Formats: sequence, structure tokens, C-alpha cells
Amino acid sequence: MALIFAVDDDPQVRGLLKVLFEDRGHEVVALEGGKQCLDRLDENPSAIFLDRVMPEMDGMATLEAIKAIQKDLPVIMATSIDDAGSIVEAMKLGAFDYIVKPFDETRLFTILDKALAQNTLVGQVRYLQNELNKVQGISGIIGNSAALTQTLEKIRKVGASNAGVLLLGESGTGKELMARAIHEGSHFSKGLFVDINCGAIPENLQESELFGHRKGAFTGATETRKGRLELADEGTLFLDEVAEMALNTQAKLLRYLQEKSFERVGDGKKITTHTRVIAATNKDLTKNIEEGTFREDLYYRLAVFPVTIPPLRERKEDIPSLARHFIDKYKNEFDKEITSITQDAMDALVDNYWPGNVRQLENVIYRAMIITESGRIDTQSLPDDMKSAKSGGGKQVQRVSSPHIAENGETILPFEESVKQTLQRALDLSNGDISATAKRLNLTRSSFYRMVQKYSLKKSAKK
Repeated sequence: MALIFAVDDDPQVRGLLKVLFEDRGHEVVALEGGKQCLDRLDENPSAIFLDRVMPEMDGMATLEAIKAIQKDLPVIMATSIDDAGSIVEAMKLGAFDYIVKPFDETRLFTILDKALAQNTLVGQVRYLQNELNKVQGISGIIGNSAALTQTLEKIRKVGASNAGVLLLGESGTGKELMARAIHEGSHFSKGLFVDINCGAIPENLQESELFGHRKGAFTGATETRKGRLELADEGTLFLDEVAEMALNTQAKLLRYLQEKSFERVGDGKKITTHTRVIAATNKDLTKNIEEGTFREDLYYRLAVFPVTIPPLRERKEDIPSLARHFIDKYKNEFDKEITSITQDAMDALVDNYWPGNVRQLENVIYRAMIITESGRIDTQSLPDDMKSAKSGGGKQVQRVSSPHIAENGETILPFEESVKQTLQRALDLSNGDISATAKRLNLTRSSFYRMVQKYSLKKSAKK
């Protein structure tokens, strides 16, 4: 379903367009003039049918104003006269197409379908541009251990189906990467992969973020907005940290999974999408069900095909290739050549317990690249408690900053925050002197200055 504006000073034309488009399942706003159209542009219509000749503000002036605000919005000009000059002028101003009154319904619907397809494509491009930083660097899943190979085989099999997938595993194991792999191996790959972190969104905003909202639905809803589920139409919606989803949002999600339709917040109109839903959690959802914080019926809808992602300690054969991958990923950030890891350092990495899994390994490699004074990472570049760490079959208390909460309950910082704190400590030790700090870290001044900007470090430190 799309929102379409029908702008014409003739009430009969407005009424006709409203009937025709609503019969095709669309929402239509009938407006009598250009000013009314401009006043409601913040409702984000998917297409506009605009009469060329109108009192007060004609179609050409309205078209020009629309394009100044939303240049990619498809506007179809309607005219009573097949005037080549006017048509050319409209196309130069950015009109998507034109149609002559009285309308030929076949042409009318053809133009509309093309306009909506273009609008959808533009929206997808914008979303992909916003997601580019997250997607960059995800070129594949690194490793060939038996545990990982078995998991990937499950991923391959379920990708070809429509089954709901629940990804289970500790924080940092790569659940989002696995979800992307499922998406890419499915017929939903022609659509977008849209993710939402349920744990990062306040409960009162989860429903709006997922399903969208109408303008004025709540305080702060200044415009009509599509939700993640609608953006993922014909694609995949990835619900990360699904255990953190509020119960009221769970109920609405369950209804969607059953009916394949939903309503935006503040709107009673049904929207139908064909979206695959993949969920992930590091929690035991059966315990959440017992505690009353997760719906049992939703669990069975999501967990048609559960897949457990092995922790890094169960696929240690993959650590060398992962470590080299992270070196390649970050080496361009530094003005020094870092090409390898000594065998002693690699042994220490392999022997570590890794409560934060792959993300913690990425953290450690990045920090080591900052600290190392040679072209390779050695044991001196690793955190102190990792230099002599041995797995010994038992769990070790990790004091290195890592991106998650260890099973022993110790608080572990997110990757970016951990790096920031490490760099800030070095800057503090040099009393805020960038040149001295760069020298201390064996970096060029320009390289360290880029890090100061990237992580918003404070140049003045307490003495």
C-alpha cells in the first residue's frame, strides 16, 4: 500500500482518482490546490498526481516547489490539453510523466506502478547508503573449523526456505553476519536486509521503529514514517536482541507473522508486506517465557529453525585467519606497516578463552596495532593478562576491555569505547600533547590526530 496525493481543483477528478487508486489498495489524499499539497508534504507520499491548471497556484509552480523540497518524489502531471510545449516544460522541471484528461485507465495504472517502483528503489538506495558503513568489511564469514562449517551448512539449507530462523549464541559470535548470509542465500535477497537492535531502542519507541507511525500519533511524531518492517518488504528483517522486545510490541509482531499485515502506530489501515523475519538472542528464551517477559507463542513462530552459533573458544582453528583478517581491515588507519603476528603472540591468542568472542578478538588486534613498535604484533602488544593466558579447559577471568559481558559477570566495554579509553589514557599520560602521544604509541602525528577526531578525544588533560 502506498500513500498517493491527488491534487486537482476539480472535485470530480479528485474523487475519480481516489476511487481508482483505493480500489488497488492504496491510501489517497485528495487535495484541491498546490498550497495544500505543499503543506502536507511531510506526510511523505509515494507519488503525486498534479493538475497543470489550477487557480491560486498552478501545477508548474507547485511542481517546482515540490522538487525543491523532495527532488526524488515522482510527480505525474495531469493536463486537459495535449500540449507538447507544456509537457516538455514539466519534464524539464522534473515531472516523472504526464497524462491527458480524460484518463485512460490502463495508462494511468501503468504510470502509477512505474512511479511507485521508482520511489521504492530510491528509498532502498537511501537506506543502503545509510547502512554502508555497517555493511562494509562484511565480505564473508572467516574460518573453516568443523564447528563453523557445520553451522554454515545449516545456514545454507535454511536460506533456501521461508522458515523463521532464531539465531542463538553468546555476544560477539557473529549472529548478524549469519543473518546476512541467510538473507543472501535466499530468494528474499532481491529486497533489503534491514536490522533493528531491540535492546538499543526504548520500549516506548520500539513499536514505532518496527511498524512506523502516522503524523501526530504521539509527541514528536512530526511526520508520517515507514517502519523497519515496511522497509524490508520482499527482503529480510533482522531482530537482534529480540529478548529485549517489549511485550506489547511482541503481540503486534506475532499478529504480523500470522497475518502478514500490520498497522502503523496511530493508523488503522492495514499494510501488507512479504518480509522474512530472522531473530537473534544471547539469552535463554525459555527462561524469559517462564518469567513472563517473552511470549511463548511468539517464540515458536520465530524458532521454526533454531541455529546455535559456536563461540570462538569452540573454533580456535579459525583464530589465526580471523586475526590476519582484522589486520588487513585496519592497517590503512595507521601510518606504519603492520603485516603479521609472531608465533608466540598467535599462540597466546589461540590459548585465550575469549568471553567476548570474535568482537573481543577484533578489539585486541586493533589495540595491538596501536601499541606495536614494529611491523608485526608480538606478545608485548597484547594485554598483560593475555601474554601468559592458557585455556587449560577452564574459564579465565578476562580483564581486557571487550565488547560484552563475560559469563563470570564481569562488565566488559564495547569495542569503540574500549579503544577510546585506551587512546585517552595515552593522551592523558602526555598531558594532552598530540605529538608526544603519537611518539609514545609509535604513530605519526597525522595518524594519531585522525584518531583524536574519530574518537572525540580530549586534548587537555588533568596534570
